[in-house]
Amino acid sequence: MTIKKRIDFVCEIENITWEQLAENIDSIINLYEPSGAKSKLGAKSHNVVISALKQFKIFVNRKYLLNNDSATDSATIYKNKISNEFLKKQLSKNDIEYKSLKNSFYEINLSNNKYLLKCRTYNKNYTFVTKSEIPELSDNILIALVEWQNEQPMSLYLIPTSEWNTGKWNILKDKDYEGLKSEPEWGIDINQSNKYELNNFQFSKFINTFKERENKKIIEEIERSEEKETEKQALIKVRLGHSKLREDIIKRKGKCEICGLSHNRLLIASHIKPWAKSDNFEKLDDANILLLCSMHDALFDKGLISFDDNGKILISKELNEKEQALVNINEDSCISIVSDKQKKYIKYHRENIFIK
Repeated sequence: MTIKKRIDFVCEIENITWEQLAENIDSIINLYEPSGAKSKLGAKSHNVVISALKQFKIFVNRKYLLNNDSATDSATIYKNKISNEFLKKQLSKNDIEYKSLKNSFYEINLSNNKYLLKCRTYNKNYTFVTKSEIPELSDNILIALVEWQNEQPMSLYLIPTSEWNTGKWNILKDKDYEGLKSEPEWGIDINQSNKYELNNFQFSKFINTFKERENKKIIEEIERSEEKETEKQALIKVRLGHSKLREDIIKRKGKCEICGLSHNRLLIASHIKPWAKSDNFEKLDDANILLLCSMHDALFDKGLISFDDNGKILISKELNEKEQALVNINEDSCISIVSDKQKKYIKYHRENIFIK
């Protein structure tokens, strides 16, 4: 069996194209390694299949190197390629929309705000970006710094380029090289004495800080609204629908807590203690939120259903049996109450909102 036929054999098993195999070559090789999930596939020919996959990987890497004239060092090219893949995986994992641009630039969308990322690899060496690439320092232009350890990308940091203007950080350098041939650059110079500064730019910290800031804006926007109370309640649900609070709850719960519906577009972050009656902490306290489908959110909002301290549903006498069936509830419906704090919110709803 030729190498081509062995690669065709793997593609047929995995139901993928050669291009898709090239993009996922490392994970595919891991599957077919002796300890991999598919190590016994084609037992007699297993060694030659693994050999073919590894030769294919060499071919893919060489092809990538030949197509990148701007880089001078093959190891750097390889690491930059892997760093870009690592960045994209982190963005996808956090449900952040991105668009790949040229030269390791990415456009991301956070709560309808666009940011431009420049991906760079840090591997115990001074890292720089030429000023011709990023002539403007801005909060909306970020360096996505991928840190490598033990020959693997391990950590991701997002550094707003505006931080070069502050003079606050020892790791950020501004080099103009006046009178020299070297091109002016914005540098990141990390050593044992200043590496702790990177903690301020951790990817998760940046994203969480951003989303918390957006949540505060939600409160301010809604509180300033001069709409009638009914319109204000609608505004609350729309704005919470794009918030970190809803994202976190969907990740944790994933479905309507009453009926199990899991379609994201039909799930609503529903306040237990109403927004108008909650203080600023309670407004964004996840214990004060139930994840409900649109139908059950409406029932809960109007006080037609509530719950006892054990999470068992309470149904208003205003709903007859036929209506209960139509909205998919019955006396056996229940939710899981996750904390004593949530139990207090449920008690408030039961005593003040629920129509007995």
